[in-house]
Amino acid sequence: MYAITEQGLDAVSMRDIAARAGMSPGHILYYFGSKDALLFAVLQWSETDLAVRRRSSLATIRERDRAIRRFCEWYLPEDARDPRWHLWVQMHARPPQDETSRGALLALIETWIDDLTTITGDAALAERSCSLMDGLAFDILLALPGRTRARALRIATEALRAELRRDVR
Repeated sequence: MYAITEQGLDAVSMRDIAARAGMSPGHILYYFGSKDALLFAVLQWSETDLAVRRRSSLATIRERDRAIRRFCEWYLPEDARDPRWHLWVQMHARPPQDETSRGALLALIETWIDDLTTITGDAALAERSCSLMDGLAFDILLALPGRTRARALRIATEALRAELRRDVR
């Protein structure tokens, strides 16, 4: 993750990653087989770690509106250089080809949906909201003028709250 953050996903090489790990590029290739497989493993590690921290953070919040806001903060990229999101972009651009890896990728996605379902009580709303935030995330990652993280947070939280108010009526 540090090498990706410092150099960017496109520029980081197996040699850079191996140097960080104190290993040879050959060892990295032996264990992972390819740069894509290594990046997928890093994404899995990152998302697993993030899920633990996210769930711990959300567990302390009792008000639904605050929990929605906090969830959205965890979901959306910090900025255009967010390394975790660049790993997700890599998965979108070059998805794993084997069923096992695609199943693991789906499990990572469903973890987010499950956590939002816990807050909202509505799995379909959670899935739609995560898809909305995916689109907002690309605006942030592309550093489009005026398409800031603050704007994305506002849109995502307002959309979720509006849907929940509509369901109450």
